[in-house]
Amino acid sequence: MRRVPQGQFTGWIFDQLQEKTILRIQAPLDTFTLREESDQPLLLIGGNTGFAPLKGMIEQTFHVGVERPIYLYREVRSRRALYLPELPRDWARAHAKRRYTPVLSQPDPDWTERIGLIHAAVAADHPDLRGFDVYLNGLPVMVEAGRRAFADEGLPPEHLFSDAFEYAADAPAKPGD
Repeated sequence: MRRVPQGQFTGWIFDQLQEKTILRIQAPLDTFTLREESDQPLLLIGGNTGFAPLKGMIEQTFHVGVERPIYLYREVRSRRALYLPELPRDWARAHAKRRYTPVLSQPDPDWTERIGLIHAAVAADHPDLRGFDVYLNGLPVMVEAGRRAFADEGLPPEHLFSDAFEYAADAPAKPGD
């Protein structure tokens, strides 16, 4: 968890939460779920902790026997920020239709893999996104940059599924709020 400056919840977590305190939360009830009925290749793109829901989707594909190609891209600043760094590599080694590309935006000096912004790496590898289902997850700026870039790559809007991490103060008001 990252502390958000002036964040009410993260301030409470870091400053007041006691060990062994039981928290009851209601997770977001959103539509960022795997469309199992599609037969199009999956392009899963996550920034930072955006890997977590994508990991769940990939594990779901194993559970239900989805055999279509899956391309996982994840962006973090540096190598040490890669959570479970070997897990996606293991998936790619064990399953011929699974590919994994880590992208570092502020790479370590000895990093020999992809660097830069994730949407640019995806566009370089997949210049035509027609025929893909794209799942995009991360900070709002990353999601919006990807949305624009992927539309330019021919991705129909109905095949882009996204979930941007927004701070409560920045999130758009919902009806009834």
